[in-house]
Amino acid sequence: MALGVALLVVALLLLRGGSSYTVTAEFENASQLVKGNLVEVAGVKAGTVKDISLGPNGTALVKMSVDSDYAPLHQGTTATIRSQSLSGIANRFVQLGMPSADQRGPAIPDGGTMALSDTTSEVDLDQLFNTLDRPTVNHFKQVIQGFATANKGVGK
Repeated sequence: MALGVALLVVALLLLRGGSSYTVTAEFENASQLVKGNLVEVAGVKAGTVKDISLGPNGTALVKMSVDSDYAPLHQGTTATIRSQSLSGIANRFVQLGMPSADQRGPAIPDGGTMALSDTTSEVDLDQLFNTLDRPTVNHFKQVIQGFATANKGVGK
């Protein structure tokens, strides 16, 4: 009898399919995020990006699986797309910011959505430079050239 119960428990655990908690976050843009990128909380892996699709009005819908240690997320949680470093392409991750206990709202249900107002997309340097007009870009070039002139011959 005990063997039968043990086999039933093992079968249930194996056949359950490892279902996990998922949530979709709506971002202004996906900022070079790709399927498989990490989801982190305070620098610790908390899940992965499962899918990215086009949302309403050209937004990006990022479906994430969140590990049981962090699930369920609650209203007030924020999601920010960050870069691992400036030297790579598509080296992004989603950073979750958990609300404090007194600011935590109701749980976001499995399969629920985080609103656009709770997310922040990565700003790439080229996007920043594209906002500058021609005279500003020329002055910026002069500043960089001035730094090069000031440091010329200094050091090895």
